[in-house]
This record gives sequence, structure tokens and C-alpha cells, in this order.
Amino acid sequence: MKKSKPYAELVTQAEEATKAIKDPELRRVAFERVLDDLLSGSTGTTQTEARAAKSPRRSTRAPAKAKKSRGPKGYIRGLFDDGFFKKPKTIAQVKAELANRGHHIALTSLSGPLQSLCQDRVLRRHKAKSDDKAKKASYNYSEW
Repeated sequence: MKKSKPYAELVTQAEEATKAIKDPELRRVAFERVLDDLLSGSTGTTQTEARAAKSPRRSTRAPAKAKKSRGPKGYIRGLFDDGFFKKPKTIAQVKAELANRGHHIALTSLSGPLQSLCQDRVLRRHKAKSDDKAKKASYNYSEW
């Protein structure tokens, strides 16, 4: 039978392990967990660590460079990477270029991804010079 350490020594170890935690409630919870582990005779590894040691996890995610984005936002980002937005382009020009590349996307499905890329500061959106005939304002998209 394994001889256990005295309770006072285990409490001291638990206090030492949690003394750096500033939040009193969090420190109390951590102290309880550490003390429980020490009292149960744990070898110092948690159940999660023990499971991880038994069966190493394989990453299912592809490397960032190898992953190609799909969908309208990914296709627009591809246009950006190719330098398409060096000169300002309208949403209709973006739609036409994507169609030339084999991605037939409705005009209404492009406004959201373009706006998102503008919010991410990949693209810049600015009002186009309007003629008096145009009732609706149009916008151009370009690089920053």
C-alpha cells in the first residue's frame, strides 16, 4: 500500500501552486482542484494530459498557405492577390472578371463579401463620380 503525505503538506503544495492567481474566486476553485488531485494520489498529470499522452492528436487543419478559400469572398481575394484592384473597379466589373475566370456569381452575392473585405481593410470603397442621369450612387473598390 502506498504511503500518503500528511494533509498539511498537501495543503501547502496546493497553496504554493495557486498563489500566483490574482482573482480570489478563481484561486479558490484552482486550490480545490489541485488539492483534490493531490489527495487522490495523482501523479501530477490531469486526466486530459493523460489522454493526450496515450493518443497523440493529429491536426486536421491544412496549413494556412495550402488552404484555398472558396466562395465569393475567396474568389474576390484571389482577384486582389492577382492585382485586379490596382485601379478602381465597380461591382459589375468584379462580377465580369469572376465570370471570365469561371465563377458565375450573382451581383447581389458580391456586395456582402466586398463589404467584408473593405471592413478587413483589404479593399477600399469609395463613391464613384456620378453623372446627373444616375439616380443611385455607385461605388468603386480598389487597393488601399
